[in-house]
Order: sequence, then C-alpha cells, then structure tokens
Amino acid sequence: MTNPAQYTSPSPGGSPWQLPQLRHRVAVPLVTVLLTATIGRLLVLSPQVTDGETALLEGLSQHRNVLLDTLATAVTFALSNGAVVLIVAAVIGWLTVVRRRPLDATGFGILALAGWGAVGLVKVLVERPRPTFLTGDPLSPVTGSLSFPSSHTGAAVAIVLALSLVASSRRARRNLLLWGGLTTALVAAARVYSGAHYPLDVLAALPVAAAGVMVGASVANTVVPALAFGFSWQQAGVTPRLPATARTAARPAVATARAGAEPQRGTRYTEQQPVVTAARTAPYDASAHTGHRSDRAA
Repeated sequence: MTNPAQYTSPSPGGSPWQLPQLRHRVAVPLVTVLLTATIGRLLVLSPQVTDGETALLEGLSQHRNVLLDTLATAVTFALSNGAVVLIVAAVIGWLTVVRRRPLDATGFGILALAGWGAVGLVKVLVERPRPTFLTGDPLSPVTGSLSFPSSHTGAAVAIVLALSLVASSRRARRNLLLWGGLTTALVAAARVYSGAHYPLDVLAALPVAAAGVMVGASVANTVVPALAFGFSWQQAGVTPRLPATARTAARPAVATARAGAEPQRGTRYTEQQPVVTAARTAPYDASAHTGHRSDRAA
C-alpha cells in the first residue's frame, strides 16, 4: 500500500492527490467477497450452525434490561439506510465547506458508498433469512428479510475506514481507527443483542466492507483527480494533476515547443554546407586548363 501523498510530500508546491490502495486492487477484494459469500451460502445449508446461533440469541433475549434495550434501539435507528445516507452527506458537506477539502470529501463519499454497497451485494447473493426465535422476539422492528452480512455493521466499518483513509495526519488516522473500532464493536453487539442478526452475520460484515472500501480507493484515485482538474477544485497541499488523456495529448505540444525554441545541433554548419558543396561540384573547365599548360610550354 502507498501513503497518501497530500500530507507526506515535503514539496512546497503540493503533491498529487492519492489514497492508499492495494497492490492487487482487483484480485484481493474479489477473492474476499467471493469467499465470504461462499461461507454465507454454506451457513444457509448448515442447520446445525444456525441452531447454535439461535440458541445464543434466545439466551440473550431472556436477559435484557432497559439500559441495553435503549442503547440497541438507538443503534438500530442511527445506522438505518436513511441515516447512513444522511451521515455520509453530512461528512461530505463538513469536509467541503468547513475544512475546505473538496477532494477528500469526494474520496470519502466514494469509499463509504463502495464499502456499504459491497455489503448489500453479498447480502443479496447469500440470501440468509433473519433469525427466528422460539421464546422471544426481536427488540425492534426489522426491515428486510436478509441477514448475512449485517448492513448496520458494514456501514459502520465503511464510514470509519473511509474517514481514516482521508485523514489529514497519522495521529488523526490512529484516533479514528481506535474510536471507530470501538464504535463498530458496539454496533455489532447491539445488532446481535437486538436479535436482528446472527453472530456470524456481524463478523462477515468486516471483510466485505473493507474489500468494498479498497475497491473504492482504486476508483477514487482515478475519478477524483479528473474531477479536480475539470472543475478547478483547490485544496491546501494538493496540486491537481492532468488526467492520463490530457497528459498524452499535451506531450506532442511540449515537444513541438521545445523543438522550435532550441536550435538543433550543427545548424551553423548546415548553412555553409551548400556553398562548399557547390564549389566542389562545379564543372571542370578543360579549355582553361589547356591554355594554362600552353603558356608554361612557351
């Protein structure tokens, strides 16, 4: 992985905007998603594992209290589908207007939505039903019938990772990963406690959301610089670079300008070359040479 160039480069003129990305940015996320989806399908076909998870959820449902119920309900509504969209939009607005970092704001939006979207894709592929209880009910109404992986947990992972990747310093990144990790663990525990997900559902959301964020980083590294150049976005410490197509088109113009401005080697000798060549290739005057010899004989 590479480090973000916007704050690691000592160049006073800024550096190109770039997010850390995997070396194998297609193969690794693809294998991660396919492997997790395969495990999910095996869980659907394994009633023994499902029965064990259901027994755990039943035990939790019989030991609830008001404080934990309130906390789990708050988490459920705080990371619902509509709330996640509002959170992402609010962070984008904060980075753009307050922090004046439009490139980081756009990158964050791509990362967060890519991670969250990957969770939704695997959920549709696996089609694992929601937990069913024998002696209890879910703590709050559950929307949707698919359980694997947890969308709430995946959204928390995607938002935390996206914020950490666009962080302006290493210290900010460490703090985001620390507190974001604790928040993600709280969300996962709340979803299991509320009876909306099996334990393996919340665990599966971690690698899937991370894989989606890594794919989003590759996309952002191509899209964001192009948008910054096209819309003339300005961000402190960042110099928008030309897109690949614009750089390719600019090379012939630069080469032509250099050719016109710099004299080629041997130019002054080329101007004298026709004169020398004309003298050497002049026709031989035989009559003049013959007359010269006659004068010498006389």
